[in-house]
Amino acid sequence: MNRTGNLIAVAMIGFGVWGAGAPALAAAAGDGRSGAHSAALGWERAQLNYDLDAVRRGEAAAPAVFATALPGDIGSIRDVRQKKRTFIRLVLPLVLESNNRIMAKRRHLENIAESGWISADDRAWLRELAYDYDVDPDAANLIERLLHRVDIIPPSLAIAQSITESGWGTSRFARKGRALYGQRTWSKGAGIVPKARRSGQTFEVKAFRSLLESVTNYMRNLNTHPAYRDLRNRRAKMRAANQTIDGYQLASGLRLYAETGTRYVKEIRTLIRVNRLKDFDNAEIHGAGERITGI
Repeated sequence: MNRTGNLIAVAMIGFGVWGAGAPALAAAAGDGRSGAHSAALGWERAQLNYDLDAVRRGEAAAPAVFATALPGDIGSIRDVRQKKRTFIRLVLPLVLESNNRIMAKRRHLENIAESGWISADDRAWLRELAYDYDVDPDAANLIERLLHRVDIIPPSLAIAQSITESGWGTSRFARKGRALYGQRTWSKGAGIVPKARRSGQTFEVKAFRSLLESVTNYMRNLNTHPAYRDLRNRRAKMRAANQTIDGYQLASGLRLYAETGTRYVKEIRTLIRVNRLKDFDNAEIHGAGERITGI
């Protein structure tokens, strides 16, 4: 297989519909569907209705079930607690999977560094990874520079940003463009034009083929863009001190993510604290080692 690929045996679903607390969503899923499709959706609902509290406590792993899009009527869930649980249940597996893919590459980087010898295959792999992470492939300290960028985004931080950027999955960009993080693009037609875009502005909110693609693109953005150098530096210091990568602390590196600056940082930290999102920073996803067998 291609050395930069991943072996993935997972359930990719067209839209996430689940939970006893969301009868409107369940009903919508059943309308006009074939028996086989309805049965599949029933399985998907059951899988994504997992025990979130058990995951928080480290007693269970999140399921490897990845919704490709949000349910269009997620905003119709009136129970606020149920809406929050629904959204977090959907996003958490996406975040954990994206981080696992990053960690597979990071572990290989560490193995190369520890061995002190680079094979021809590894040299080609390093060059390709360097291009992917916007690092000079001919840099003398290539592995060191890659390790600075090829690292996780804590689930607490990734979930908090997806909450505020997508309005708990209800924004037009999230529903129509599968965009959980409001990332901009200046390529015409590659996204959705904001209704409030000022005259003379040309950006769009980038659209994605799946929610998983949105999450992985967001992580690459934080790991490569010059605006988030402070975040990466703080993370590297945590690594060097053998500390847990703390999403609450890393949020200070997001001042340039939104026009509101320090207010945005406070908003993200409030979401992490109020929703106890740090509980998910050590969460695991079912069968990660079985799926991600290559890099």
